[in-house]
Amino acid sequence: MAKSFPLVAIFVFAMGVNVCYAVDYIVGDSAGWNPGVDFNAWAASKTFTVRDSLVFRYTKGAHNVVQVNQISDYANCYSGQSVPLTSGNDVIPLRSSGPKYFISSVKDDCAKGQKLTINVK
Repeated sequence: MAKSFPLVAIFVFAMGVNVCYAVDYIVGDSAGWNPGVDFNAWAASKTFTVRDSLVFRYTKGAHNVVQVNQISDYANCYSGQSVPLTSGNDVIPLRSSGPKYFISSVKDDCAKGQKLTINVK
């Protein structure tokens, strides 16, 4: 019986360890990356961590995704020199912690609220 204790202890320890899995978050859930969605309300119910990914789904040509680097660019809907993603199924891996900002730079999408800010832990 004493010989089985180490095996039982290892099993109990292993069961108590939290396993972290990367999550692919579809931005806007079933509504996708489209106008009329409150993306910040959507994000408020999520916990984003390094290794997760954001998936932006939209009709190709109707919108795009631009990651901007500063809150001022986000607030002013300024995409600067950033190259937009345009596939309609854009996947952005979250490789570092901290705030991340995304906008659609097509026409007045961003001004109408098609933008997202998240904090990656």
